[in-house]
Formats: sequence, C-alpha cells, structure tokens
Amino acid sequence: MTSGIRRLLPAAVLACGLVVWGLLAIGPARAQSSPEQIFTIDYSREPIPRGGWAVEGYVNNSSRYLVSGVRLRVQVLDASGQAVGEAFGWVYGNVPAGGRAYFTVSIPRRGADYRINVVSFTQNSVDAP
Repeated sequence: MTSGIRRLLPAAVLACGLVVWGLLAIGPARAQSSPEQIFTIDYSREPIPRGGWAVEGYVNNSSRYLVSGVRLRVQVLDASGQAVGEAFGWVYGNVPAGGRAYFTVSIPRRGADYRINVVSFTQNSVDAP
C-alpha cells in the first residue's frame, strides 16, 4: 500500500463503523402487519334497526400496538353466500393493544350473513405496557 492509503485507512474504517453503529442505534424499521394477521372480528349475525339496517360488533387487536383509523368493509351475503351489497364504516376510537373496540356499520339491506374485513388502519408506534 502507498503511504497515502495507509493514512486514510483508519479514518475509513472509523467512518464505516460509525455508519453501522448509527444504523443499529436506529433499529430495524417495523413493518406494518396485514389486517389478517392482527384482527379478528366478532359481530352479531342479526342486524339492528337504525333507520335502516346496521351490523354491530367488536374488532379485536392481537398486536402489541395501539391501532387507530380502522376502516371496515361489510359485505351483505344472501343464503348462498353471494355478496348482494356492501358498505364501509369505521371503528369508534382506538383499538388498544391486545384489546377490542366497538363498531356499527349501516348496511344497504338485511342479509343472511355478513363478511366483514378490515381494509385499512394505522398501527401506532406505541408499545403496549
């Protein structure tokens, strides 16, 4: 090696070490889980009258994180299991880590059953205690 490279080598090693240390200090990015991985939904198969019909129930959050902005899609199913209508709604407030939150979604018609899915949510960075 030439003397110029020998003098720069310790500085380059130190710079690389600082970059690696900085990345480790920041930590890995937490990927947002998919709805199927963290939510289960309990609902009443019998709709409630609310100036029309509505489906009510609870969204259960099995993650370690507080979840907010949970948007639901409710498909109205006929007796053969075919979708004959759909509606969208929101879970009221936040869903705590390991907890549940109530929802009610107005639906266009009464059905034999309902298929309810979480279509979007915000997973907050606050860990459960």
